[in-house]
Amino acid sequence: MAVTSSAPIDIGDLVTEFGGSTPHSLTEYYRGGSLVPNTTANASVPASGAISLTDFFGASASGGDTSDTLTLTIATVLIFRGFSALGGSISPNTVEFDSWNVTITSLYYNTSDGKLYLIINQNSGNSGWTSFTLGSTTFNRTDATYSVPSTVSQWVWSDGSAMPSSGTVSVTFTE
Repeated sequence: MAVTSSAPIDIGDLVTEFGGSTPHSLTEYYRGGSLVPNTTANASVPASGAISLTDFFGASASGGDTSDTLTLTIATVLIFRGFSALGGSISPNTVEFDSWNVTITSLYYNTSDGKLYLIINQNSGNSGWTSFTLGSTTFNRTDATYSVPSTVSQWVWSDGSAMPSSGTVSVTFTE
């Protein structure tokens, strides 16, 4: 369901759609935060700064496809000063994060630190998808360390050993 598309609207409509903790405040509902996904449906909801109830007309906690499957062709992508990574080309490289299209710029296993890295081309916030499956191993978004270095979003899992060393593997993202 979505928030009403016209007046009247109150904070209870936001609580019903997105949840939240009492006492409620509009600032807990910034787009890209923990409650409101950074999606096309929520484009009118600010990510920071001034915020109003009318920004939420038609906003939604969910939407779009439930999964996207990509193919990762494995190759050694970099060997430099002891750093070696298994990754390669991913096709297609665009995935839908809860109705918000993003481009995967990197999905690789760092053989030096044993971690798996996922990097997308924009700051989408730590929301919009729940997990991805690499071959037969599922990586949950909430198990990763999330950061925003520069203008990209990055998730890092402490064990990336599920990355095969050659060939192709399916990667399926689930909202």
